[in-house]
Order: sequence, then C-alpha cells, then structure tokens
Amino acid sequence: MSDNPWHGRRYYPISQYFRQRFGERVAKISVSIADGCPNRSPNSNLEPCIFCDEWGSAAYHLERDRELLDQIRFNKQLVTRRLRSKRFLVYFQSYTNTLDKVEILRNRFETALSEPYVDGLVVGTRPDCLPQRIFPLLDDMCQRTYVMVEIGAQSFCNSQLEFLKRGHSAEKNIEAIINLYEKTAVDIGVHLIFGMPGETTEQLIETANTINQLPISNVKLHNLHVLVNTPLAELYHRGEFSPDELDAYADKVIVFLRHLSPTIAVQRLAAVASRWDELIAPKWTGQKMQPLDYIENKMKQMGVFQGDCCTTTAHVL
Repeated sequence: MSDNPWHGRRYYPISQYFRQRFGERVAKISVSIADGCPNRSPNSNLEPCIFCDEWGSAAYHLERDRELLDQIRFNKQLVTRRLRSKRFLVYFQSYTNTLDKVEILRNRFETALSEPYVDGLVVGTRPDCLPQRIFPLLDDMCQRTYVMVEIGAQSFCNSQLEFLKRGHSAEKNIEAIINLYEKTAVDIGVHLIFGMPGETTEQLIETANTINQLPISNVKLHNLHVLVNTPLAELYHRGEFSPDELDAYADKVIVFLRHLSPTIAVQRLAAVASRWDELIAPKWTGQKMQPLDYIENKMKQMGVFQGDCCTTTAHVL
C-alpha cells in the first residue's frame, strides 16, 4: 500500500470517516441517560456482564444526574478543550439506550438535536434490545439527521459470550445487524472485546471475516480489563484471570486489523479507563495515547496495514 489513503496511518481511523462524511471534523459528546440493561433488570435471571461496573461504561458518570440538555452543554465544553471541533454528535453511551418507550426515546433524540452544533446521534445498545417498535423511530431520525447505532456485540464466538455473561448469542449479533440494515438507514458500528482466556489467532481472523461480510461501517476495539466491584475482579483476585499485557494485546489487534476490510473504519484500538481509581489491571488501560502509539508503531515496524491480509469480500454499504 504505497499510496496510503489514511495520511500515514496504518489503519482507517473514524476521524477520517467522519471528515469524509461531514466535510469537517466532528466529535462525540457522551451523555449518560439510560440507567439499566437486561442483565441488571430487577426481574432478570441474568448475571451482570463480567466486565461491567455500576456505571455501565459511562464516560462522565458524575454528570448523569444532570438533565440531558445540561449534560450536552457541559460535556461539550469538556470535549472542546481537547479537540478542535465545531460540530458534534451526541453519544447516548452508558448502559442500553433503546429500552425505554418510543416517545421517551424520541424526546431525548429531539432534545439532543435542538442544539445548533449537533449534527447527529450515536446510540449505544445491545443486540437483544432492538425490538420492532424501535426501527420506525430510528428510520425517522435518519430522514432528518445522521444516526449511528453502536451494538455491543463484544464477540462473534458463543463460548466467549458465555464467559462474558452477555446473555445473548453470536447469532443474535448477526440478526440485530441485519435487521438494522434492512429496516433503517442507520450507520452500524460494533464493539468487540479482545483478551479473553483461550483466544486464538483463528478466532480473531474469523471475527474479521464475519464483520467484512456484514453491513458494518465501523468497529470499536476494547481490551478486557479489570475494574473494581465486577465479577471479573473476583476472578482476577482468585488468580483465575490474567489480562493481556500491551504487547500481547497489540499482536491480537494487528492480526484482526490485517484481516479487516480497509473500507471499515476503526473507532478505537483499545479501551481507556476514564476512572483510573477503579482500574485494577492492566495499568496500561489507564493511558489514552500509549496503546494507540504502541500498536501503530508495531504495525509500522512490521510493514503492515489494515486489510493487507483481507481475503473476504466486504459488504457493499
């Protein structure tokens, strides 16, 4: 790939995907509105996901008691300090954001879009939380603005999903993605977790091949890490789980990226633990830039790029 379309990068970053789509840089404003998921429902027989803490992946967990509009305005200031962006997407991040009644969800989306600097919505959810009633709302929003749905697939291997205690199957992941594609015009992203016990190179390659054949525009990668007050912390303290060190994790990401279609954008290469005081291991998860730089430098040393081993035909979006 002598003619690198990613301006010197070794993979297709979501920043370039958004710039191509919007004509300028856009950034996400994360908000925490949803307060539950199927695994944490009082009426559920499911256990909490093994890695999930009480905040449900919220980036700004201390702001969750604010009204939605206040969160958007306050968190925009935080984002603007770090990023040179004038346009934003409101990211409904924590827990599962498609569980409430349609009219409640519509009001939330309308509130987000009422801010003049907001150019779209990003909705985080699970593959088993996309009932039929949600599709007309999502499609209606798509007629007015940009909408991305980020699905917490986490894995396309059922044994891994069972280890994570996700409560849904790999088949449900695929069903949810296809339903979204056929019934709405949303952009579809998926979250994946690497670093589980017994994970193989073959599984990483198969995951990339599966994604290549689905109507997915982007992926977000996370390393399995240990937070306080989670089931995974109990396994860690009993010596039954050991998280990947950065070098081992980088090798897995590189295998995956090399087999991932170069047309699929990458949102993130590794997790970032925003609540450092709650991170148990590995400590490198608390650093934002080091993992990214390490992985890209390793790819450069190896002379490899995203998609240079891709043999599957990517889905045409």
